[in-house]
Amino acid sequence: MVQTKIGISQEQDAKTAVEQALAGCISESQLPDLTIIFFAGDYKLQAVWEACSNVLKGSPFIGGRIAAIFTADQVYQQGVAALSLYGISARTKLTALDNEQAYKDGQNVGPALADSSERSGAVLMLPPVGNIRISALIRGIYANLGPNFQYFGGGTSGQFTEAGFTYEGLAAALVKDVYFSHRVGHGWMPFGEPMLVTRAERNRIYELDGQPAVKRYRDVIQQVLDQDVDITDHKYQLGIPCGRGEYVVRDVIRVEDQTLVCIAEIPPKSLVSLMTTSLPALPAIAKRITEEALTQHPAPQFAIIFDCCSREHLQKENFRHESQNIYRVLGELPTLGVLCFGAINSPFGVPLYYNKALSVTIGGESR
Repeated sequence: MVQTKIGISQEQDAKTAVEQALAGCISESQLPDLTIIFFAGDYKLQAVWEACSNVLKGSPFIGGRIAAIFTADQVYQQGVAALSLYGISARTKLTALDNEQAYKDGQNVGPALADSSERSGAVLMLPPVGNIRISALIRGIYANLGPNFQYFGGGTSGQFTEAGFTYEGLAAALVKDVYFSHRVGHGWMPFGEPMLVTRAERNRIYELDGQPAVKRYRDVIQQVLDQDVDITDHKYQLGIPCGRGEYVVRDVIRVEDQTLVCIAEIPPKSLVSLMTTSLPALPAIAKRITEEALTQHPAPQFAIIFDCCSREHLQKENFRHESQNIYRVLGELPTLGVLCFGAINSPFGVPLYYNKALSVTIGGESR
């Protein structure tokens, strides 16, 4: 039988915070089969890992540094949150990454997590946000494991498992004997005419429709809105169609002359659209995403929420309406909510890396 507990601490000392958070989610008689740990703030990664190792004593764990932890009414910029799972089986893997061979690195993760006899499970992935080839890494993992596995996770700025810690690697866990339901969405909508990425390299777009990227970007906005805009003010982003009328949003993080620099890789020859959103609508969209994930699970026992930190940045103090909607839907369900650096989910079977998105994962036993 799947059992779970959650603990949160805001203690300023890393060791004390970890011990307090884990004290709230560990049974006195048994160590968890897997513990998922996130921390935010100025704790040292090594200190967090050492404290986890001392308490969990070889029991599998996985975690990373995120932007913040959130509950229904609070956003904690400093703190540790942990979720323990009992009655399941899990295996973790910590992998060093090379930007030049992200896809190959991903392919190597699969055999380390699942042997040839394992045909299903859920893969929790915590990649480094600084790796612009996150999408290639995720594709590599999927290429090896395939569509019978589920995939979810979020971008982090430091990763660890019981085996060690890294600042620019991948922490992954294969979780079995748990049934998961997933939903992801963002509430961003395309506008204007689609554009073809005619020249790009990794996360830099040099040309759209054969024209300098910044010029073409501004021209499309002016055609629709009859005004110029600050490209990096986060009100307008790029979207890549991914099927069924859905889009993956890619943040434009800065401009270099006529080049658009995005947070993650943009493949050449991609078709992209400008995307915008209605900020007042985002809490209602979060409620719908959470409801869809919850209603798809026959026996929900816990929830893990990966909410892109840019949503909190955009909504500012009104983000509490989004967080309250999420937790109101989930009711008394034990919930681990984190503001991460982009979310990973697989709504179409293939895992994708999303910016500006909310990813909701519900876990428990299947009936």
